[in-house]
Amino acid sequence: MNIIFDFDGVIISSHKAKTEAFYEIFKSYGKNVAKKAKKFHERNIGKSRFFKFKFILKKILNKNITKSELAKLDKNFDTFVQKKMKLMTPSKYLLKFLKGQKYNNNLYISTGTPQNKIIQILKEKNLLSYFKKIYGSPSSKISHINEIKKNNKNVLFIGDSLEDYNAAKKTNINFVLKLNSENFLLRKKLNVRKIHSFKFLKKYADNLVSKHK
Repeated sequence: MNIIFDFDGVIISSHKAKTEAFYEIFKSYGKNVAKKAKKFHERNIGKSRFFKFKFILKKILNKNITKSELAKLDKNFDTFVQKKMKLMTPSKYLLKFLKGQKYNNNLYISTGTPQNKIIQILKEKNLLSYFKKIYGSPSSKISHINEIKKNNKNVLFIGDSLEDYNAAKKTNINFVLKLNSENFLLRKKLNVRKIHSFKFLKKYADNLVSKHK
């Protein structure tokens, strides 16, 4: 079984930090704008930060989008989130699972976080060696999955957002919703396998393999 993990809200629960970051980096434009930016982010969990930056600049602030403005927002966003993430660690059950799969060469990351940033974060958390390949933005999660599927039959995507679910559905692969504090409403809408903890992930993955034999 080849397993694709989303990062935010699955490997590390950094959604709260990123939600706070959207408020903070747009606060200089006024509290009303900051609240709208935060709300737009919350409605688009799983999508690239640059998609959100561009929307907020163009539709909320009515500003022209420039490379320098995007770079400034990206830098401020990273600075805020990185400070928060230094204290965040994966669950002990996830670490146990990753260590058990290390030499099977069948684990991947698919995230809306920029490619260079996610690789840097994984290195800092000593997690990079557990994954065969890392996929980040600007390419889409659907394109990530399709590339992985080229050489792999049984694929499972573990995500925490509607975008993750839609990507799995459109590419016809198995999906598990990782429950967290940010997707309370989504868990009620989706009729899919849901997990609170990674404690029984290996057993679930093994059962899927058996079904496909």
